[in-house]
Amino acid sequence: MSLLNNLMAHPLDEGYAVAARTRPKQDGKPLRSRHRVMLVVACVVLGFLFAIAASQNYRSAPEAEKQRKELITRINQADTRLNGLRTQQSHLADEVRGLQASGLSNTSSGAALQQKLDDLELQTGAISVTGPGMKAVVDDAKDADKEGRLLDVDLQQLVNGLWTAGAEAISVNGHRLTSLTAIRSAGSAITVDYSSLTPPYTVLAIGDNATMPARFAQSSGGQWMQYLVSNFDVRMTITTEESLLVPADATIALRYAKVSPR
Repeated sequence: MSLLNNLMAHPLDEGYAVAARTRPKQDGKPLRSRHRVMLVVACVVLGFLFAIAASQNYRSAPEAEKQRKELITRINQADTRLNGLRTQQSHLADEVRGLQASGLSNTSSGAALQQKLDDLELQTGAISVTGPGMKAVVDDAKDADKEGRLLDVDLQQLVNGLWTAGAEAISVNGHRLTSLTAIRSAGSAITVDYSSLTPPYTVLAIGDNATMPARFAQSSGGQWMQYLVSNFDVRMTITTEESLLVPADATIALRYAKVSPR
């Protein structure tokens, strides 16, 4: 009987009651406190990592700025040296042409050959050209955003319009354009002959200054530039000049040659 009375008075084992009392409740304080502790620890760890990253960036900033300035200096020095070598090459080329002309001018056949050579050098951009023509200065819009900046395709359109208008020789910021010249973009800069240019872009075109402006305005390149001026506030100034100098292409080099029959 005592066993039956005990079972009736205590239907569940006491271990279940102890486990139920010690288990954290889903909506009770023990579980919430643990979550708060974990959140605080995570915030402390993240703050520590951010502090370390900021400290490292602060310490490395002067060194990075120093390296940047050194790189800019090296680039400027290389550009100066390149320009000097191009000038020297131009002087040597003029000297060679003078010696060549003096050797060919002794006979009538030599004089005819020299005239043919002069024409070919003019067409290929191997020699500088002077004469009347048109000057176009184009620039980005004031306070230009992405839409108001000139792109390589815009400069290409401008140059093609000048060729269509009858230009005999063209240069952009002092760089002679030939059949081998590439006008491309490199990041946000426009390159001509792989030399980066900065606006404003001064385009010189030698030709008939009486007819070239009107013919340029009617060309697809001229209409393209006028569209940019009207819709994106691109700045363009066109003037006619009585005397322009378009330099020779300093990068041109002889690639093929053959012996002429006598």
